[in-house]
Amino acid sequence: MEKLHLINAETLYYTPLDHPRMLIDGILSNGLAILSGDSKIGKSWLVLWLGLKISQGEPVWGLPTSKTDVIYLALEDTDWRIQQRMQDLVDTPPSNLHFGFSCGKLGAELEGQIKDILENQPSTGLIFIDTLQMVRDNVSSKVNAYAQDYKDLSALKKIADDHKMCIFLVHHNRKEHDGSNVFNDMTGSTGIAGVADTCMVLRKENHFNNDAVLNITGRDIEEKQLRMTMRKNVWEVTEALDADRLRRERVPHFLFQIADYLLKEKSFTGTATELLAAIGHEATKANVASKLITRHFNEVFKPLGITMEHKVTANARLMIWQLNDDDDGNDDQRRSETLASLRQQHDDTFSLPQTSSQSSFASWEVLTDPDDELPFK
Repeated sequence: MEKLHLINAETLYYTPLDHPRMLIDGILSNGLAILSGDSKIGKSWLVLWLGLKISQGEPVWGLPTSKTDVIYLALEDTDWRIQQRMQDLVDTPPSNLHFGFSCGKLGAELEGQIKDILENQPSTGLIFIDTLQMVRDNVSSKVNAYAQDYKDLSALKKIADDHKMCIFLVHHNRKEHDGSNVFNDMTGSTGIAGVADTCMVLRKENHFNNDAVLNITGRDIEEKQLRMTMRKNVWEVTEALDADRLRRERVPHFLFQIADYLLKEKSFTGTATELLAAIGHEATKANVASKLITRHFNEVFKPLGITMEHKVTANARLMIWQLNDDDDGNDDQRRSETLASLRQQHDDTFSLPQTSSQSSFASWEVLTDPDDELPFK
């Protein structure tokens, strides 16, 4: 029998860990995602446009994207239709966006086909499957629907998690909307939403106009609603309805001061209190500083080649920092340029479009002064 592997809470709390990559900042992360909407509402137009944008690293609704190779399995469309739509959306197609128009079924060939793609094209960071129903066999009425949904989607989620990429499913809504919970509109059991890391529901109140609301929730993103309209086959955001929760966390300024200090000193061993004293920062308590260092380690220190580990002694918890050597001979200049770029990125804020009816609305805003002790909710 294999023994359970346990990790001490204190060790887990202070260990810098890789964060899920955001393919669209604050909207879409690695893992399993699902977009559900009414039939013929424009879901396929939306995911094709997203695929074109993300494959080129271009902003989506004014938000940064992580450029990656993209595969779009357009299982309800023909190559001719996708060609026409792509020509409507762009003048020059990206070379790192690939299409497929058939594949195997879940629980049979599909998982192996996806693993084969990722083995042969490891730079693939996003796979669209349009639609989920096209890769599922008809489930017997004798089978527990929740258990079957959970099992099928868990297989896809495991692949996405293991390869640190995103599998994005397109799905259909029920004919009758749920007035109390929009995510119950998804066809199937609640097991579908239960497995997914990100859930999106695109809903129109009037099927014959171009306006809709995109509802988004997820494990690694905050819930939000975006009012949208389709113009020239592109879904554009016109208003964010949940203004108080559309926040973009900002990296506290003192973390960049620590990075500056380490680039000069090359190493440091001591407590968090001693480190804060070394940079002349007294506004943040040591325990809060330790938490924020861990929280933002991959954003600030990892790109600079800085490593950090904790060592617990009888009297204190020590932080052991080290600036790793590279081979290119231009370490100092390159790292200074990288740090300047990181500062600029986190000083910027990103805004969704505003309408005349919401002139006072500001989304993706900085939460607080960057040196406050708790700059996040």
